[in-house]
Amino acid sequence: MIPRKKKNTIIIICLVVFIVMIATTLILLYINTDMFKSNATLFAKYLGQSVDNVNTVYQEIGKSQYDELLKQNKYTTQTQVKVNVIEDRGTTAENSQNSINPLQLKIDGQVDSSNQYNYQDIQLLNQDKKVAEIEYIQNENTYGIRFSDLFNQYLLVNNENLKELLKKAGYSQEEIEKMPDTITFGDDLKGIFELSEEERQKLKTTYINIIHTNVSKDNFSKEKNQSIQIDGNSIYANAYSLTLTKEQMNNLYIKMLEQCKQDEIILNKLDKMQTLLDLFNQNSNPILLREQFVQEIEKIINQITKNNIGQEESKIIVYENKGTTLKITIQNPDYEINIDTLSLQNEKYTQVSYHDTKKEQLLICKSNNEETNINLKNIENEKTTEYNLLIEEKINGNNGIKNVTATYENNTSLVEATIQQEINSVNQFTEEMVLKKENAINLSELEEESLQSIVKQVKNGVSQKIAEIMSNDIKKEDIWEVLKIIGLVKEGQSFEVMGVTEAEKNRFNSKFEILQGENLESSNVVNLIQAIENNFIDMEVISNTELRLKLDRANKNEEVVTTLTSFIEENKNRKYNVKVEYDQTTGLVNGIILTMLEK
Repeated sequence: MIPRKKKNTIIIICLVVFIVMIATTLILLYINTDMFKSNATLFAKYLGQSVDNVNTVYQEIGKSQYDELLKQNKYTTQTQVKVNVIEDRGTTAENSQNSINPLQLKIDGQVDSSNQYNYQDIQLLNQDKKVAEIEYIQNENTYGIRFSDLFNQYLLVNNENLKELLKKAGYSQEEIEKMPDTITFGDDLKGIFELSEEERQKLKTTYINIIHTNVSKDNFSKEKNQSIQIDGNSIYANAYSLTLTKEQMNNLYIKMLEQCKQDEIILNKLDKMQTLLDLFNQNSNPILLREQFVQEIEKIINQITKNNIGQEESKIIVYENKGTTLKITIQNPDYEINIDTLSLQNEKYTQVSYHDTKKEQLLICKSNNEETNINLKNIENEKTTEYNLLIEEKINGNNGIKNVTATYENNTSLVEATIQQEINSVNQFTEEMVLKKENAINLSELEEESLQSIVKQVKNGVSQKIAEIMSNDIKKEDIWEVLKIIGLVKEGQSFEVMGVTEAEKNRFNSKFEILQGENLESSNVVNLIQAIENNFIDMEVISNTELRLKLDRANKNEEVVTTLTSFIEENKNRKYNVKVEYDQTTGLVNGIILTMLEK
């Protein structure tokens, strides 16, 4: 028989063990399941998970066995690129007769990754006639090109100290600053925007904390077994909702947008993109992505602030099934946004939709082992515009085929670009290009005088070749028309700006740049209006104190001149700041920001 004291001790120990087991079980249930968690906690959890879901789909886009095949030591490629343009589709005036449709790029390549060898022969064909040819070559750390129908020799550079080489060649300091000292080829543009685990966690924490600190727990709720549709599949999910008034929702948006303006994760992605953009943009007025991003956010904040009145109900709903976020819906009296994500073993799917009383936008991304499709559609004022990118890949042993089709279409026009590529693994190249003194000049090894002489000769030769192509094979008007169709230039802009020389552009811009200033009297602004009247076409109200005066090189609008002059004369006791804006495509001044200062 157990003594009473020992018996009590055993009972106490058993009770303690039992309590510990229960506590441990509850802790594990809380950590690993949604039991005992509040609606606010679960809303935050599944809202944050959407960042991971979208990033996963983004990482999978275009990822396939084809990429692995390209890592083979030796292979050849045969690539054809074509652009097809059709105007006035579906009408008796349908037209595909232009100077762009007969053109084709033919690219034959040899790649030996293990020996850092890459050769590409690029030919521009008009029907079957060769219009121009450029050969590119990499041999270890030496890179070069040859304008085959102009010169017999490759122009080579060592991929180091490129700034010093450009300086010796006579380039301006401004041009040199845009170039890196070494060029890293094969940068993955898509990889710039991928988020690391640390970045994802920080983004989720930052923006969910904004919700937590500005919203009461009483605003959260839960509904079970809600039926939703994703990619044609009917799924039952738990719905976690945040319900606010329109004004409360807008205030939350503003706080998040203010954070976006200074969010270094987002801004650093733009800076990386800027580095690549600067390599290709030699415009004297470069596109500044960080600055534009902040400006666009400020515009959105201003628009929200102007209309931030209303007690109508707004909702953010997060739908979850088996611990996975499937859908986010933002319901506002003025619009609705939906973000759907579905990640299966062989398929990734994301859809983002927006609609209000005036327009509808839809973005769909689908990807599997052999195909990636990205579609963006916009419907506004009975006008539909649609962008589509289709990537198809097939692998057969050590060989592969890749077809890429990029399409833009609207109610009346179609622009379609196709890339067809075949890749074949080989043991040896049939004709491997070998660099030697007879067929190559290394610019990095030349003295300054010889270097500048060759650079000048090449520039003149290339300029003459481009002029010849533009005269005989490609009409400048056709290029301009394509840019208008896909929205890179505005309707009504003249194609003449494509032929503007640097000197002409500087003369045109200087007429407006000299008008800039701060704390200007109204009389100065009236003089400004008179100075720009031959190029003044419209004006846009940005805010209560800001106007954008729109300019065009070849057009004017006398009515807006009269209207603005009257406005300035009515406010002649005010002072003004004046700043010019530039067209990102042409580098020409296309606007003036007029800011009215407080009295």
